[in-house]
Amino acid sequence: MGFKRVGQRAVSFWVGAVIVAISGVCMGALAPLPLPLPLPKNYKTTFENADVLVMRVHYGPREFVPMHDHSAYPTVYVYLNDSGEVEIRHEGNGPVVKRPPTHAGAFRVAPGVAERHSVTNLGDVPSDFLRVELKRTAAEGLKKMFRGEAPGQPLVAGTRTEFQDAAIRVERTICSENAVCVFPAAGARSLLIAVTASRVELRGAEHWLKAGDVMWMANGAESPHLGAGAQCLRVVLVGS
Repeated sequence: MGFKRVGQRAVSFWVGAVIVAISGVCMGALAPLPLPLPLPKNYKTTFENADVLVMRVHYGPREFVPMHDHSAYPTVYVYLNDSGEVEIRHEGNGPVVKRPPTHAGAFRVAPGVAERHSVTNLGDVPSDFLRVELKRTAAEGLKKMFRGEAPGQPLVAGTRTEFQDAAIRVERTICSENAVCVFPAAGARSLLIAVTASRVELRGAEHWLKAGDVMWMANGAESPHLGAGAQCLRVVLVGS
């Protein structure tokens, strides 16, 4: 009887070991991907809705920003100051690239691609910019990189389209120093971005925006009034 009980225990142990081994293999096959690396304190979300996510980014002089992940959304970068080169190192054997110096008021449009990288500000001045992620724009909606220039001097008043494709349109409006001006109706949902401190009248209300502040306009028929000396960009979601 004792031998039988021992045998039963041995058989039970062997069967249990096989089950554990099989479970381990299955769990290994279905193991989740590595967790995303969180964004450092350099990135602060200032606005988000179903269409866009806006982050204000600050790299201090000579600052190193550790490895982190970015989404695969197509993105518009709006530069808020004149700054130097920034080195971007992608994980593992990924490329090491250098973002060229930036100029206040310039912007860049980038197709969607997920990235994991660290950043080093190579300059002696900070780098400040907005990262505008287009959450409803298909990854293939923006097919090529575009780097726009900051407006030349002296500034020329008026509204100009500086980038357009099937997904978005980027417009710039500059008001003269002694007159209010109107941002024409966009015809689609859009994001207004203050390049300089600007007074904006919209829906009968007055708003004072600092450089880098944004306003969402869900009604494409709206025509905001900008105060004298204002300069704003507008990202229009024409393809969604």
